[in-house]
Amino acid sequence: MQTIISLEEALKLDNPIFIDMRSPVEFADGRIPGAVNIPLFEDEERSQVGLVYRVDGPDEAKQLGLSLVSTKLPDIVKQIRGHYKNKRTVIVYCWRGGMRSKAVVNVLDLMGIPARQLVGGYKNYRRHVLDALENFSSLPPVVVLCGSTGVGKTMLLDLLACRGVPVIDLEKLANHRGSVFGQVGLGRPATAHNFDTALLGELERLRSQPYIVVECESKRIGNVYLPKVLHEAMDKGRKILAKASVETRVSRLIDEYLDIYRDNQEAIVASINMLKKRLGAAKTQKLLAAFAADQVREVVRSLLVDYYDPLYGYETADPAEFDYTVDAENLEEAASQIIDYLTK
Repeated sequence: MQTIISLEEALKLDNPIFIDMRSPVEFADGRIPGAVNIPLFEDEERSQVGLVYRVDGPDEAKQLGLSLVSTKLPDIVKQIRGHYKNKRTVIVYCWRGGMRSKAVVNVLDLMGIPARQLVGGYKNYRRHVLDALENFSSLPPVVVLCGSTGVGKTMLLDLLACRGVPVIDLEKLANHRGSVFGQVGLGRPATAHNFDTALLGELERLRSQPYIVVECESKRIGNVYLPKVLHEAMDKGRKILAKASVETRVSRLIDEYLDIYRDNQEAIVASINMLKKRLGAAKTQKLLAAFAADQVREVVRSLLVDYYDPLYGYETADPAEFDYTVDAENLEEAASQIIDYLTK
């Protein structure tokens, strides 16, 4: 059996199993969807081999790599055999489709386990994702949900999705809320590799829909960027403005993020300090004092009125600038009205 396979051939297979031989940190940065990480080297081992390669040359690096891997091979083969027994085509890849994946495929062949080496490795898959996003065709019209911070845009997206509306939650894919407090309580943001891969999957899933609903975002969400084709479609798309009172928005933010406020005080203080240039030292200090005194509602109200509302401008925007305006005091009713608008 041929031991190599192109990416185009691999993506056409019915339910293949991709085995990623790269180190855990490489795998976390980006991988082929559904891939299983069975690393040939752990992160520290990979660093050691790389250092020896740079200092002593490739022969010494290969020797070190062999000594590190030799005791692991039985367990690696055992893990891959388990996937092969499930009658799935085994495809092995590393970064460039080089030494790591080739060595493992050769060992698997000796052990009677058919496997294919992915030509070009993950690097080729990454290029495929970027090219597909750049040249994505047949993108449905994009409907953009706009509104002030706290109005409930993310909750509206969830309600719409639950009712069968084609929705992409860009902030969820980025694991970032798209604001100065956007990463607080969420852990690590999505890497560019993982965001792009997930977004491409969503665009392909919704390609045949009559429209796609997204939340209004800038080109950048945290540390990832929207592809040009989607950002331009958002600029040209219909805009829905959701409105709610300041007190409603304050209550929603507190309900949604109260645990985050209490469990991430140091990060919140750091985020408030980042606003000093825009709010001024006196107002920033007042916010910090209110937060220290557990006056959460006052802090949230001040952030909305003094920072977010002037920044985004929806509170003073002319509703005539939008294709549709919905009262979001009751989110269930707002979702129903948006669906009525979209279906008409």
